Amino acid sequence: MVPSVSAESRLKKSREEASSFAKEGMLSADDEALLKTKSSYRLRPRDFIRIIVIGEPLKKLVPVSGLTISEAQEALAKEFKRYFKQPQVIISISSYAERRIYISGYVGKPGPVFVPPEETLTLGRAISMAGGILPRGRRSDVSIKRMVDGKMTVIVKDLRKIDSGDQPDFVLEDDDSIYVEDSRF
Repeated sequence: MVPSVSAESRLKKSREEASSFAKEGMLSADDEALLKTKSSYRLRPRDFIRIIVIGEPLKKLVPVSGLTISEAQEALAKEFKRYFKQPQVIISISSYAERRIYISGYVGKPGPVFVPPEETLTLGRAISMAGGILPRGRRSDVSIKRMVDGKMTVIVKDLRKIDSGDQPDFVLEDDDSIYVEDSRF
């Protein structure tokens, strides 16, 4: 038999959590430093987030993909204002969405390259992570396939110009596919 939890005991527990939360303070110095480093991270569709709200849960979907943590907190607080006078919403990321790009052709280790959650990955770094370009690989015509507005786009970059500093390194996006051609053709 499953024990039932009364509304009164849930309310008591919620008040105890709120009291504990208030005693601990909203943010410690460590939390503030962490938020500053992660404030520019944009939430992705497969990220899992943990939301702390004092009171009852919101029973409505609120889209947060593409928002920063602070923007998502503001959006949720706005929704909670319908039910609470001064809602306080704290979001933390409990699990990041997997981010990767794909590299094939004349590189040391073809296959997926995983992108760290809060980092920007460039073409030069991705190729380095894939073991570099093999001697037969063509550095002058590295192709990047990317979906833009539902259409496949091919971008060609000359790694020689990036390596020499004549061009800035190219910033990759999730699910880009890179191909390094054979220099003999």
